[in-house]
Amino acid sequence: MRTESSEERGRGRDRDRGREQERESRGAARRRRWSRQVPAGVVGVAAVSLIALTVSPVNAEPDTRAKPPRGRNPLPAPPQIRDLDFLLGSYTCDYTPPPGGKPAVLKLNTKRALGGHYLYTDATLEPGGVVGRSSFGWNPVDGKFITQYHDNWGSSGNYTSFGWKDGHLIFKGPLTQVITPNASGQTTGVKLDLKDDYQVLGPGHFKDTTSFTFPDGSVLQGSYDCRRQ
Repeated sequence: MRTESSEERGRGRDRDRGREQERESRGAARRRRWSRQVPAGVVGVAAVSLIALTVSPVNAEPDTRAKPPRGRNPLPAPPQIRDLDFLLGSYTCDYTPPPGGKPAVLKLNTKRALGGHYLYTDATLEPGGVVGRSSFGWNPVDGKFITQYHDNWGSSGNYTSFGWKDGHLIFKGPLTQVITPNASGQTTGVKLDLKDDYQVLGPGHFKDTTSFTFPDGSVLQGSYDCRRQ
């Protein structure tokens, strides 16, 4: 029986190593071709998925809670805000001033905002060129309506109401009223206490009686008769 020499055994090992290196080279070539064909992001996603499967608890349950559709307000508007629906739409209001004042015309346009949580009223008053905005909402902590007002003269106010009572919706609060508007950003004004008393007279028809209390205690009162257009 012929015995294999050490030299022949060495040549055999060299051939085996050569075949292994050839197989590794072909595998590396295939991996390079796959990497070139697949976007880098896909490779990253696959790696992240494998990591997630490795570290996630075996008995973890998916979150089955309903998720709000995109673009929808996840929190419904409070039901109390519907008490202000009479303001919605476009109105023309004839202003009856206090004695010595001049009549005016107020144009109102009121829309829902912030998923119905607020009403925005854009207003123009002529003569005078006053352009203002009122934001009506519901304060769920204190249980009352709120109004924030500002205009292009620089006047501003904040009012509150506890809601309808005996057919009246009354807002009260402080108003900083500009007397003479000035483009410099500095002018004179007066601090007033304002009272808005709303009454619905019929479909698309309401009245707002407005009272201004001055620092000396004197009061001026006018009213707006508003009809939907």
